[in-house]
Amino acid sequence: MSALELLAILILAGAIIVLLYYYLIEYGNVKTRLKSRFYNMGEKFAEEEGGRMSVSEKVSDVSDRIIHKVREVPISTDIISSKIDAFLEEKSDELIKDWELATKDDIKALQSRLDIVSRNISELEQRFNEYRGYTNKKLESIDKRLKRLEDKIK
Repeated sequence: MSALELLAILILAGAIIVLLYYYLIEYGNVKTRLKSRFYNMGEKFAEEEGGRMSVSEKVSDVSDRIIHKVREVPISTDIISSKIDAFLEEKSDELIKDWELATKDDIKALQSRLDIVSRNISELEQRFNEYRGYTNKKLESIDKRLKRLEDKIK
């Protein structure tokens, strides 16, 4: 798995976490609003009607109002996606800094540095091979001279 694939997976996982976070926040807000409205409806019925409605009428009226309110609540994935996009757009610099993410510019700079280093290594390798060949020839020449000198001494 390459570094780019790993980076893409990490960004996707981060987006999913943010999506779940906003979904849970929105779900908690909807639940709280429904509870408060549900409890307040009973008090309003008693005040408005003076208790003249039968229990079954009150229950059906309350259920109709709850269903109507629930249908008004937006639970569209498009809305959640747009909220996530807005959040990521707003906080992108902060997220990049906090999570130490690499941007395209960072990757391009690193790629150019890698290219330069690769070229330098190739040049060094070539020069080393030339130097090694030259040094080996010199060593052979020195060995021959030493042998001649040793032969003269014996």
